[in-house]
Amino acid sequence: MLVNPPTSEVAVDRREETVVTQQPGYAATEQVTRDVAAERRQGFAQVVQIIWGILALLEILLGLRFMLKLIAANPDSGFAAFIYGITSPFLAPFALLVGTPASGGMVLEVTTLIAMGVYALVFWGIVYVIQIVSNRPGSRSVTRSVREQTGPGTERTTRTTQRD
Repeated sequence: MLVNPPTSEVAVDRREETVVTQQPGYAATEQVTRDVAAERRQGFAQVVQIIWGILALLEILLGLRFMLKLIAANPDSGFAAFIYGITSPFLAPFALLVGTPASGGMVLEVTTLIAMGVYALVFWGIVYVIQIVSNRPGSRSVTRSVREQTGPGTERTTRTTQRD
């Protein structure tokens, strides 16, 4: 038997539902408080994890490029050409920003270091905004009451509450 019908999830951040089960000599009441905002935050948390994963991959690729340039890796090798090809679009906004010191084939590509810092700040800012938008306090709790008739005129009530 449903005592409180569920409300629209769009309109409220909390939904309460009470379910009563009755049988001869036994009655159980379960009250569930569902926090829609917390569920939304979980979705945003997954988005944040994906964003951090993309940043980590980009930083690794840019770091590899920096190291390959620094040790004067052969640009005609397959691996070096692959890394240079993938990372060059991400370095395009920083082209000619500062000079690139070179000595005997070794290149200290400062623009790559600058790009790594700027991308880290941009991604951090995006994650910060997502966390501000999604941060609403709340939780889910379930309260269950069981009333048992153990004998004539005797009954036992058990109440448990669980919070997530």
